[in-house]
Amino acid sequence: MATQHSRAAARFMIAPSVVLLLAWMLIPLGMTIYFSFLRYNLLMPGANPFVGWENYSYFLTDPAFQTAIVNTLLLVGGVLVITIAGGIALAVLLDQPMWGTGIVRIMVISPFFVMPTVSALVWKNMFMNPVNGLFAYLADVIGVQPYDFLTQAPLASIIGIVSWQWLPFATLILLTAMQSLDSEQLEAAEMDGASAWSRFYHIKLPHLARAITVVVLIQTIFLLSIFAEILVTTNGGPGTASTNLTYLVYAESLLRFDVGTGSAGGVVAIILANIVAIFLMRMIGKNLDA
Repeated sequence: MATQHSRAAARFMIAPSVVLLLAWMLIPLGMTIYFSFLRYNLLMPGANPFVGWENYSYFLTDPAFQTAIVNTLLLVGGVLVITIAGGIALAVLLDQPMWGTGIVRIMVISPFFVMPTVSALVWKNMFMNPVNGLFAYLADVIGVQPYDFLTQAPLASIIGIVSWQWLPFATLILLTAMQSLDSEQLEAAEMDGASAWSRFYHIKLPHLARAITVVVLIQTIFLLSIFAEILVTTNGGPGTASTNLTYLVYAESLLRFDVGTGSAGGVVAIILANIVAIFLMRMIGKNLDA
């Protein structure tokens, strides 16, 4: 009886927090769904008729939508490939005994703590600027024409910027996993004559499988909503060359003042993100259970 009373008291005490959390999540979502069925344009206040699925049809048939989907997949895939490959390489390097290991690890991890907007502005103005940037200076030194990264390769440039931000996260997770590997396995393999590559491929890499799946899951969730880096560097351009799904929703809502279509795009983005999350959870869950 006392146990039942204590459980009831505990539920009563956490109920306000649960209700507040649900309201904080469900009210904005409900308003987004509601506005997605209205012709709601900020340039025409007061005229908000119900239009059914018209906003969804307009958003899904917009040529920019297909480009945004492709760019989103390329952005997520490109960053994952770079951060996982680079994270494994840095984890192997940092796992070796060296002088100043603590300082090196702090320097490697530090980019993750830089705000995305600040990071994008630094890359845009100090590195990729075709006139005054560091890359332009190096091009002049070796006698070649400076390359305008954000104009000629906008999506690849954003992938590079975002990869620089997320590489420390992948390195930290993979390094932690690598340090948990039993050193006796490596010593036994070395005594049996296994090369460094064989030890890495047959022992270290399989041991990192679970850590890699965690990195893929967490990064994918965040990379689907990349926005600040695009806004401050290319504004989704030239044209729609670097527009992802998140930026397209922003453009519909706040640049074209079409809240109805932007809300429909937000609902579509939520559905697609959940589909990807469910797929990854099932795939990664099988890997973690193995």
